[in-house]
Amino acid sequence: MSTHTNEDLEDKISLTDGFAKYYPLLVVCLGSLGNFFSVMVFFGTKLRNQSSSYYLSSLAISDTLFLLIQLMPMLSKTGISGLYHMPGFCQFFVYLTQICSFISVWLVVVFTSERFIAVRYPLHRSVICTVYRAKIVLCILITFALIVHIPYLVISTPNSTVLENNSTTTECSLNFSWYELYKWLNYADVIMNMLIPFFLIVIFNSMICQSVCRLARIRRTMTLHPSRRRQSTSQNSQHTSQIKVTEMLLVVSTVFLCLNLPSYVFRVWMVWDNTSTKYKTIQVIANQMYNTHFGINFVLYCVSGQNFRRALVELWNKGRYSNKRLRETQVTTVLSEFSKSGVGSKQTTVNGTWKEVHELIPIAHS
Repeated sequence: MSTHTNEDLEDKISLTDGFAKYYPLLVVCLGSLGNFFSVMVFFGTKLRNQSSSYYLSSLAISDTLFLLIQLMPMLSKTGISGLYHMPGFCQFFVYLTQICSFISVWLVVVFTSERFIAVRYPLHRSVICTVYRAKIVLCILITFALIVHIPYLVISTPNSTVLENNSTTTECSLNFSWYELYKWLNYADVIMNMLIPFFLIVIFNSMICQSVCRLARIRRTMTLHPSRRRQSTSQNSQHTSQIKVTEMLLVVSTVFLCLNLPSYVFRVWMVWDNTSTKYKTIQVIANQMYNTHFGINFVLYCVSGQNFRRALVELWNKGRYSNKRLRETQVTTVLSEFSKSGVGSKQTTVNGTWKEVHELIPIAHS
């Protein structure tokens, strides 16, 4: 019986280690790629005229920076780069990680509050929810994050660690001379990055859902009266577009809460009891859930955002059309060079095919 118990325990440990080893790399690679496409869609299509696109693009950039920083310890373990554990770089990467985490959290709060204004007070949307105001909010948020997280530059340092084979290595970890400061910063982080955003997002989402349901009832009432339907066709389409954006952002903020909450609960628990290892497996899963939210937004946009899907298709078609125009330009250039050199007598138009070009090329070589 004890043999089977030990084997099961070893299997669980190996499964946990494998999950912790390969899953973060998958999240970093796919998440960074998805965030890149998100920025391309928000800035390369008509969505760039919406203030929410600036928040979501900034969120994608911040999330990508966070994911790339998570890649640094993996590279050092494989021997590719030990930059993460060097003095100066260690403190900077910890500092930048906290900044990206803070900005990502509060960007979710900001665009949730903006959606609340747009849905609850639609007459004020054109005045408050503007691109200009979005840029101001982003500048204030980034500046505040840069200043507030300065203490994180001193609580981490490269420390010597003894490995199982009695060799020593240097790892970027906590500077224990600042442990008391670390505890207070951890409490402040939980309050600023979880508790306050959690309650704000829950409150805003509840009011948004209530407003969306009320607008849906009004729209159904209008469809039952043909005269009202004719009078409010344009207004109805505008409300429908806003509701689609709102639904997508509701999904993003809700998933954010679900993926962040377990990690912060364990973070507080570890401060109270940092010697307990009973829940190591659950803690690893919670941390990976936390990291996942930095790379999952592109999937959420595609699944829940109809406007985003249309913009993505538009961007894809634009790229294909540009390539087609480039090929036609190359054909025209080749044909014009042939005509200038007097090669062949065959007349070819701009819409000439590649077959016609190949018919001309042998003449030029002959």
